[in-house]
Amino acid sequence: MKMTYFALAALLALTSACSQPEPTTNDGVPATGKQADQGDQVYSGVGTIQSIAGDQVAIAHGPIEGIGWPAMTMAFTAPPDLTESAQVGSQVDFSFHKDGSTYVLTSLRKR
Repeated sequence: MKMTYFALAALLALTSACSQPEPTTNDGVPATGKQADQGDQVYSGVGTIQSIAGDQVAIAHGPIEGIGWPAMTMAFTAPPDLTESAQVGSQVDFSFHKDGSTYVLTSLRKR
């Protein structure tokens, strides 16, 4: 009987993992496709700056549908001109693109 419950739990976990929607870019192209790797797609979100350390800005943001991300806190690489006026605790609108395995801010504006 225990084996049946284990098999059922494993099947439910596998079914749940397989039923997750595939992340897509803003134009509906799968994020795992070639276009998503090119880094020319720009995504945007709204969040709160949690920390600034060198060229890293950690932002707690809401879901970003264009790339299929849930709400989370993550660090983005930022050019110096974007971090000059940024302040921890500020609510911001931001845009970013993928550069290799790094997500780079392209804009950061206080709300």
